[in-house]
Amino acid sequence: MNEAFVLLNVDYKQQQNIIETAKKIPIVKAVKTIYGIYDVLVILESNNMQDIKIAIDVDLHKIDGINNITSLIAVN
Repeated sequence: MNEAFVLLNVDYKQQQNIIETAKKIPIVKAVKTIYGIYDVLVILESNNMQDIKIAIDVDLHKIDGINNITSLIAVN
């Protein structure tokens, strides 16, 4: 199983909408509000690395209010 941890900097006024929209992405395992440099953590999980790539490059990038995306891909 492949995993990716995606850290988001978001517009605070749109944070709740971003969280709810991210949760609808089929391979999203969890979405968490975090404190510190980043605002939201999205955990993706799939047997297919291409699905993770699409979720990051397409699904997350089209959500309004995300200012920055940092992706961490876990390797086994």
